[in-house]
Amino acid sequence: MKGGEAVVETLIAHGVDTAFTVPGESFLYALEGMRRNTDKIRVVSVRQEGGGAFMAEAYGKLTGRPAAVFVSRGPGSSNAAIGIHTAMQDSTPMVVFVGHVNSKSMGRESFQEINQHAFFGEVAKAVLSPENTDDIPRAAAEAVRLSTDGRPGPVVVQIPRDVSSMDTDAEIPNPSPRAVHVPDADLIAKAAAMIDTAKAPLVIAGEMISNQNASAELTDFVAAGGLPVMSAYRRLDVMANSHACYAGHLEINRYESQLAAIEACDLVIAVGSRLDGITSADETMLCIGKPLIHIYPDPEILDRFESDMAIDSDMKPALDALRRHLAPPDAQRAARTETLHNDFLAFSQTGNFTAYGDVDLARVIDTMDRLVDQETTIVTDAGSFSRWIHRYRRFERPHTKAGPMSGAMGYSVPGAVGAKLARPDHEVIAFVGDGGFMMTGQELVTAVEQKLPVRIIVCDNAVHGSILAGQDKTFGPGNDIATVLQSPDFAAVARAYGAEAFTVTRTDDFEAAFQKARAAKGPSLVHLITDRRDIAPYGEGREAVH
Repeated sequence: MKGGEAVVETLIAHGVDTAFTVPGESFLYALEGMRRNTDKIRVVSVRQEGGGAFMAEAYGKLTGRPAAVFVSRGPGSSNAAIGIHTAMQDSTPMVVFVGHVNSKSMGRESFQEINQHAFFGEVAKAVLSPENTDDIPRAAAEAVRLSTDGRPGPVVVQIPRDVSSMDTDAEIPNPSPRAVHVPDADLIAKAAAMIDTAKAPLVIAGEMISNQNASAELTDFVAAGGLPVMSAYRRLDVMANSHACYAGHLEINRYESQLAAIEACDLVIAVGSRLDGITSADETMLCIGKPLIHIYPDPEILDRFESDMAIDSDMKPALDALRRHLAPPDAQRAARTETLHNDFLAFSQTGNFTAYGDVDLARVIDTMDRLVDQETTIVTDAGSFSRWIHRYRRFERPHTKAGPMSGAMGYSVPGAVGAKLARPDHEVIAFVGDGGFMMTGQELVTAVEQKLPVRIIVCDNAVHGSILAGQDKTFGPGNDIATVLQSPDFAAVARAYGAEAFTVTRTDDFEAAFQKARAAKGPSLVHLITDRRDIAPYGEGREAVH
């Protein structure tokens, strides 16, 4: 067997069943290995490597298992970098194989050569290079292991073309179980005592809750302690939003009662969140005098913050242990948690924010909620339009939300493909802005080719909304540059790709168009023409009228 074929055999042996690629001549034997194993690994040929990496990110986010990405050197790996960076910031498992230049040419700036170690050293969780062909199975197995170990993330493997083309008799390593992070019992007891004595504690629930399937344990923990929970940025599905302990989403914009609750809290309990910049409001939530309990299965993440209690642990054992130690909540805490939940319900109720334009995204989301079930996967792109979905869609089931914590535009269309492959038995609805669609919208033809019935909703206001709002606020209305766009006919573009498509210019017309889109056997698109004044449901962009 050739080295490239050994990569594929190793991936299959380690449970990787999905791969995305723009094929390249530098990994022909890996392609051959996949051709011989089409019954064991699904291969999706994408139109651009960034789209393939986004697909793999959505797949890994929703399954907790890595998908593979195969790209060529230089241009291919550069294109894939946006999805790799997204996977790193979202703590998503992924394995990326780069077909490199011949080993004898390395270091000479050969055709399309990039030093992948230097290029991805700060973007990926690790960069590996097999020493020779016989070392390929070990490197591939290690990539899969590392991608899910501790804090998950993307692992890049650089394999020279000649190394992947040589014969090998090396054995395929057996999969090794992920090392379990069990909490220190003394730390758990001390943390529980801190929680019991706090008058106004607040839980932040993040990415590791979803990654480790710990929604049930989180719910049991907060219910036992009467603790209010705010979901980390773009992690709205960490627990049922209807639960009495759910207190909203830590969005870029926060409503007044949420801000007041954050200000008044006397203990932050960060569970499975790396406390990214938006979630922590650039760490202002973690100011001096506000104690922090931080639970995360990675010492490097824990060391970033001056916490009062840092617990290196997986989510399930930590949450179960804490729950068993907690005292029942007193009446004051129970009342506070109830108030915060009711504030969230009022904030997310349709009708409390009036759109200027003829298409009201709040009513669009309300209509969608009425028609689809709670197992539907919702994918959101970067962009201010996503805040409408974050505000008005209430998530009740785990693994039903995907979106880039990194704020990478162009995620949703390829993300929808990855989401449908991850959860084939459930509907997938992807919201994307006009700017994001223009970056990766060509992957809609990948969905057509793969016969994946994904539903794409393009929110088209013909501007880079949040940037335009920033220009208006900083320099005054009319002083914009590079933020007003000319949109194409997105429905016509979709039809040209082979998808069914519909255009909506009034809210009342959305339901009929959406139902037709849902009835399509293959992918479909709904083009919503929205008003640039309706950038986000927070007042942002209200003066952007020019």
